[in-house]
Amino acid sequence: METLDKHFRALTRAAFARYGFAQGELLARWPEIVGPGLSAHCRPERIRWPKTAEAMAQKQGGTLVIRASAGRGLDVQHEAAHIVERINRYYGYGAIAAVKIVQDATTAPKAPPPPDPGLSPGDEAALAARLQAIADPTLKAALERLGTATLKRARSSPQGR
Repeated sequence: METLDKHFRALTRAAFARYGFAQGELLARWPEIVGPGLSAHCRPERIRWPKTAEAMAQKQGGTLVIRASAGRGLDVQHEAAHIVERINRYYGYGAIAAVKIVQDATTAPKAPPPPDPGLSPGDEAALAARLQAIADPTLKAALERLGTATLKRARSSPQGR
């Protein structure tokens, strides 16, 4: 049996190569490579490889361009040597020689979604009453999940108000 990973790599190879990434591993494993604290405020944008034929053939000595959240550029710059070391350790050779930091307000971390308030007691009671006659516990649980999701969506929809 074939995995989707094989096909995904074939489909994305050209797009990743356009931005200097041999494959998407650096992008996919960014939080693991640099750590969750740092990865929350920056992301790799591209790798610029040197123009010499020898360096291009070996993919060594590249400059990693990192886009950092506004106000976090100095923090990322302070960790630049650490980032280079971690990436080169991940690749197993000196792939990255320098880091360029670009600050951008659009890369600010997203606010966490508000907590789910759940259903109102009246809605819960009405749903329980409608499902009371169902004997099969698996079917009853599935219908309860469906009813809960439907009632939440109808309550949050402008059309349901």
